Amino acid sequence: MTDRTFPLPGSLCWKLFGQVRMLLVTGRALVLEAALPAGGAALARHSTYRTRPLRRLEITLESLQRVVYGDPDTREREFARVHRAHRHINGTDEQGRRYDGLDDDSRTWIALTLFDAMVAMERLGGRPLTRDEEARLYAEWRPVIVGFGVDARTVPEDLAGYHAYFDAMVANVLEDNPEVRHLLGALYADVPRPPALARCPAPVWDVLRKAAGAGMGAVLRADLPEPYRRRLRITARRRDRALSWLLHRTARLLMAGLPERRRYLPLAAAAMGGGPLEPRAARRRLPAPRHSRSADPRPVRAGRFFDDVLDQTGDGFISREDLQAMVRAVCWQLELTAAREQRVYEAFDSWWEGLLTLDGDGDGRITRDEFVAGVAGGADAGPGPLGDGLLRAMGAVFDAADSDGSGCLDMAEYRRVFGPKLHPADLNQGFKEIDADGDGEITRAEFTDALVQYFTARGDVEAGTRLFGR
Repeated sequence: MTDRTFPLPGSLCWKLFGQVRMLLVTGRALVLEAALPAGGAALARHSTYRTRPLRRLEITLESLQRVVYGDPDTREREFARVHRAHRHINGTDEQGRRYDGLDDDSRTWIALTLFDAMVAMERLGGRPLTRDEEARLYAEWRPVIVGFGVDARTVPEDLAGYHAYFDAMVANVLEDNPEVRHLLGALYADVPRPPALARCPAPVWDVLRKAAGAGMGAVLRADLPEPYRRRLRITARRRDRALSWLLHRTARLLMAGLPERRRYLPLAAAAMGGGPLEPRAARRRLPAPRHSRSADPRPVRAGRFFDDVLDQTGDGFISREDLQAMVRAVCWQLELTAAREQRVYEAFDSWWEGLLTLDGDGDGRITRDEFVAGVAGGADAGPGPLGDGLLRAMGAVFDAADSDGSGCLDMAEYRRVFGPKLHPADLNQGFKEIDADGDGEITRAEFTDALVQYFTARGDVEAGTRLFGR
């Protein structure tokens, strides 16, 4: 396949995919993805959409923008990165059905929900694509699906084949499951406070979030395909449809009056302006932890580590899948070879074996209370039951981030691991405090010492307390 088969500047795909309005139809795509048989289990066990919905959405859209708007080298690197991440997503749902992140049928459906989202965005915005435009858009999008390594035989050849496939999937294959119901009821209600509202008081934000969640839930019900709504036995009420009509059409009119760089997502806007596809730095500063002067802050830090780092899926437990999600997040930024990435996975698997010593009831999962009690109980002697497993896992992260093999991390290498989620000020402060000798580089010893301090330090002056932010 030559690069000319992919969407090019001026194509309909370039015009539509990177629009900010795509954010309004991603909920529809996510529900349709979760409705795949065993898709709900895969989403619940391996995705961070519950705990980090905005970051999860940002990573997904950035990846797809690199594919659509990137040069051939950027596109091929992204295809390879997605393939490496998905090969570790596999398992069995509660009914014994297998799921696999590299299954061609599943990937075809997921990719086609994005095509459906582009078409829906235009239709709901009041300017539906003509049949010829839709056919042209599909012809541009199909090579993107195949480019991900999907067997071309599973992807409909043309628009007529797509419509037959989509209708059959909605009528006969998609199912109802707990993740679908969660998405319909709480997808928008659980969104954390965005950077622009960082100063908004928590009680006010809770009210705004609940109101927005109820409104967007109504829009999502109205936007789902009618045959699937019938299968779910839910009804789009008149006010749901009215709210959807108002939201999508108002968004189209407002965006039409903005300059191009404001109408498009960051990477798409950069590509259209001829600039590099660089992700935007984090803008939200982390709140400083508050501890009583007489209280031992270590259990608080252990709880924060559980909530902010370990419980990736947001179900209140740590499982092997949570640690694998951590590895995917780290390796995603580093673009490692398959062999180097595998070493990180193996180190985290070893860590998981150590963490299982905290599993008091033997159910194969670790609760927050089990984790905090186990870590805090041995804090004076070291990182406790985390032990060598933690140090080996984070040592593997250090080695992966050390791109030049110097045995040290400079600021650029450190930023690749921690930069995507930390404000630059927090990132710089953390780097300075871990860099004990102030030489502008973090050695492996300084890095692992910071980890030990994070769990054992009684105060907040030690370098390790900054390792995961303020």
